[in-house]
Amino acid sequence: ALRDVLDGATLAGSWLGAGPVRPGIRAHHKDGIFRVGNAVGEVHPAIAEGISMAMQSSWLLASELTRENLRDQSALDEAGRRYRASWLSAFGSRLRSAALIAHLSMRPKAAGAILPIVRRFPKILTWGATLAGKNMQIVPSVAAAS
Repeated sequence: ALRDVLDGATLAGSWLGAGPVRPGIRAHHKDGIFRVGNAVGEVHPAIAEGISMAMQSSWLLASELTRENLRDQSALDEAGRRYRASWLSAFGSRLRSAALIAHLSMRPKAAGAILPIVRRFPKILTWGATLAGKNMQIVPSVAAAS
């Protein structure tokens, strides 16, 4: 499908990079501005969660804002506190596990010690994905929401 879509495409200018990766948590709500995606928190690409977290954090924020009077500053501040709490609950383990994986991956001895374990026990990857929160359903399914 991609071949058909990109057939005849040409490069306009030079390639652009995505910029440096800056894993961590930033302000969720400040000066009347709510943040989502990498603006609120960036996970190391070792667990490939950036786009997913951006979409899911948008849903978390929207679910808070639809509950509030958007003209009442105290209500918005409360929505911001709830959003931060739900965001940390949803993504905190992903940030921590990605940092650990990235840290271990950059050390040849650690990576070399882990690889035989993963080869011998491949289900450990499923356990790691669960520990990282990759299987956690943030947004309810369409059927459940109806």
